[in-house]
Amino acid sequence: MSGDFFEDDDYDGARDRYLGGGCHALALAVHERTGWDLAVVWVARGRRTELAHALAIAPGEDELYLDVGGVRGLPEILDDLGIDPEDEEATVEEPVDASRILALTRGSHAHRRFAPIGPDLEADAASIAERLLTALQIECRALEGPRP
Repeated sequence: MSGDFFEDDDYDGARDRYLGGGCHALALAVHERTGWDLAVVWVARGRRTELAHALAIAPGEDELYLDVGGVRGLPEILDDLGIDPEDEEATVEEPVDASRILALTRGSHAHRRFAPIGPDLEADAASIAERLLTALQIECRALEGPRP
């Protein structure tokens, strides 16, 4: 695996952006390039359950996911998100499709944490997805039409 992406000067900024509200844009960009299924992480905080993260499901039997941190398991992802499983119950909804992620992150019922996917975020997520997939040596497929 090439570590160049993870060692670039702008990686910390990418981590902040895609762990702090842009994860849905990156998950969609990865899905468009790989065809991998998508998932969302929900966290129970007191009486409320909130959408916490969107990511791609890595193929295989290992229950691994792909986000800005690479291919990894849920405990590592929760740690990066600052979620303590002893205090907050996390569950994964999978698989979900692109339209489900978009519905969860926009409109009147959207969680405030997730930024609308405008042209700038979409372009940046596409660039980060390309660099991430290249670093991990994951083969991309031909891109299809626009998102739903």
